Amino acid sequence: MERLTQTTANRTNTLMATAVAAAAILFWALFVRSSNIGEPFRFGPTADIELFNPYLLGIAVQEILVPLALIYGLSRTALFRRVVTETAVPPDEWRLIGLLLGMQFLVFLVRLGLANAINDQVTVDLLLVLVAGLLGGWRAGLATGLLATMLIGLSDYLSWGNETVSLAVYFEFAVLKNLDAVTAVWAGTTIGLTAPLLHQRRFRPPVTTGLGVGLVAIAIGLMLYPAGYPPFYLNRLLPNLLIYGLGLGAVALMVRNVQDDESRRLAESARLELAQTNLTLTQTRLALTQAELRALHAQINPHFFFNTLNTIRYFVRTNPDEARELLIKLSEIFQRALSAGEFVPLRDEISYVEAYLALEKARLDERLNVIWTNLAKEWLDTAVPTLVLQPLVENAVIHGISRQPEGGTIHIVINRVADDLLIQLDDNGPGFDVARVLANGAAQPNPLPEVERPSIGLRNVDERLRLLYGDAYRLHIESEPGKGTRIVFKIPLEQEKIT
Repeated sequence: MERLTQTTANRTNTLMATAVAAAAILFWALFVRSSNIGEPFRFGPTADIELFNPYLLGIAVQEILVPLALIYGLSRTALFRRVVTETAVPPDEWRLIGLLLGMQFLVFLVRLGLANAINDQVTVDLLLVLVAGLLGGWRAGLATGLLATMLIGLSDYLSWGNETVSLAVYFEFAVLKNLDAVTAVWAGTTIGLTAPLLHQRRFRPPVTTGLGVGLVAIAIGLMLYPAGYPPFYLNRLLPNLLIYGLGLGAVALMVRNVQDDESRRLAESARLELAQTNLTLTQTRLALTQAELRALHAQINPHFFFNTLNTIRYFVRTNPDEARELLIKLSEIFQRALSAGEFVPLRDEISYVEAYLALEKARLDERLNVIWTNLAKEWLDTAVPTLVLQPLVENAVIHGISRQPEGGTIHIVINRVADDLLIQLDDNGPGFDVARVLANGAAQPNPLPEVERPSIGLRNVDERLRLLYGDAYRLHIESEPGKGTRIVFKIPLEQEKIT
């Protein structure tokens, strides 16, 4: 509320200051009109008035080119970008004023040379003054307007051809009583006071053009009022309005171009920052998953280990050859758990699962039946994430088949479907209620059964598949109590084979 009150007060003060400036310039025009300078006010013959003159328009184009080129050069600077995007710091205001004053002096030199060459002038020298007010507010408009006033007066004074230089004559007649010069101060201050009230709308081409052309029209009207020969200004009115309309429209487009570039840059920066954040999160999740994988590598379930040793001890007495084979399988499992990388050929993953199942088969005997259906034997060298199948088989054995006194069957299917390698694992174990798990708050479709899962194995497989290939390649689980469980996942085949 306090901020709104302060804003309203600032707007009221600005409007009052603008009204004072308008009253002051009107009073000054009346003063100049009442002064006995120049010829008495007369229109002359109607033939002297020519509202549109191509010759004058051509001169106007020449006069506007240099300030437009300087403004374009300014628009390519970081200072200009900060000003028009409202990210300027306090020193930028004085830097901007300094640049605009230097540009105004350079334009004066060019216009002086052009006037001496063609012995004529058409446009009032207000473009940089108006732009200063638009960009920097009333301080920049006032400073640039004051310099323009002094330089316009100097140009007129030099055109009089006086043999002696008189500062008194220069200030009284070429500056103070010369509305061509004095209106520059008024125009710069007025647009500098008005522009902040419009905020970013002041840079919309219609607003910029309308505001600037309106002030130029008023300025020429003020010059016309005390003029001894009004047709001089009437003939130049339309060329001024046309050229300033085009010039200010071009300035507005320069500003909008810079603002659009900055918006795109900020948007791209935000996208990059978001992408970097997502990458960091993904890397963190991947690091955690890899840590779990390393733990999985190093993990040999103690119950599995002791059960296997007991099974081997039994076979040492009853079937030494079988015991030796089981020891080889157990050695393979240890070796794989300790040395496997992130990816392995599909054939190695299958061999590892076969070694694990051989040990469990020896322990469970006829209670465990395994069926392999490999319909993609030409893809055995395809790279697959290590330990992508074994944890699923282990889950089926421990929490499916071994829980049933009569045992059960595990069916593993490997097949190519389109551009993917599809792996399906079925067991006729006790199953579980997926709907109940969903009702307990699982958010993802086909979720991993949190309450049923005994270890990090299933979660690790699901997480790695999603991180490596996307959500379309995550685990899909179907299960019903008393009807077993089916787990399906895919691996893209477009990766290189491991040889």
